[in-house]
Amino acid sequence: MNRNIAVFILLILIASSFKYRTKTRGQVSTVSPAQVQSVKNIGQDSGAFDKAVLKLQEGNQELAKGRASIYKSLWSHSEDVSNFCAMDGQEYKGWESVEKSLDSFAQKMAGNSNFKLEKIASQAGPEQGYVLQKEHYTLQDGIKVDLNVTIVFRRENNEWKIVHRQSDKLAMPAEAIIAAK
Repeated sequence: MNRNIAVFILLILIASSFKYRTKTRGQVSTVSPAQVQSVKNIGQDSGAFDKAVLKLQEGNQELAKGRASIYKSLWSHSEDVSNFCAMDGQEYKGWESVEKSLDSFAQKMAGNSNFKLEKIASQAGPEQGYVLQKEHYTLQDGIKVDLNVTIVFRRENNEWKIVHRQSDKLAMPAEAIIAAK
């Protein structure tokens, strides 16, 4: 129970911090797993978390092509995992439900390789870690989807596993709203 409370508090702090960080517009670039910078970690064996983040980026690339297997392998298969998905506005709880949401997203992306990523921050302690990033997808029908994403990891059997993912659609920048008028 204490772990769940700690994760909840961590998510609130991350979401608050992430909201203010997204007000500045950074440069968008395509990132391959080999290009991902090292992350700042606290605690022992930071290399293991770095590897999990690299695997996450590889999984994102494959998911953007409609292949969810690598991405799904990074998740904990326990019943306390959750995915709050901006694409359909749904909350998925428990591995079976989360797995279906990932498969559904992969189907929407099938055949598409247009994915860009902006990494904002990441950090890990001995038992928990997080990654904040912006993800930019182009769906099969040409619709562009830009997301703020928070991903929470925890150690399970000495491996880093995703236990929560939350995505929110990015707000339009002010200059785009003015140009649209």
